Amino acid sequence: MKSQSQGIPLACNMNVFTPAQHEAHIATTNQLFQTVQAIREVENGIEFGFPHLTSVSKLGEFIANEKLCCPFLDFTLKVPSGGAPITLLFTGPEGTQEFLRAEFTALDNYAALRGEAFA
Repeated sequence: MKSQSQGIPLACNMNVFTPAQHEAHIATTNQLFQTVQAIREVENGIEFGFPHLTSVSKLGEFIANEKLCCPFLDFTLKVPSGGAPITLLFTGPEGTQEFLRAEFTALDNYAALRGEAFA
């Protein structure tokens, strides 16, 4: 998959948020990513599987805020029918997968879920 963000620096700018917005974004991120059921590393990115009842509006809020601070990221959100997991794919220019891995390995469940099958 070709990233639309080629040429944008591979860096996050948390200064786009007020302190209150930053705190809210971190809280939303923690709330969502504690529920991750599967993680798949893909070329130039990572895909996360969430329970099918995950709030799509919360995922949308997360994506909107991430686009502000990390404009190099491309997002693909899939909300399938039939109770299948919701998936959120992060991709970007070369080096994105390594960048994301460094960010998300702080999650307690990252290593355990990496490579888990998406139901």
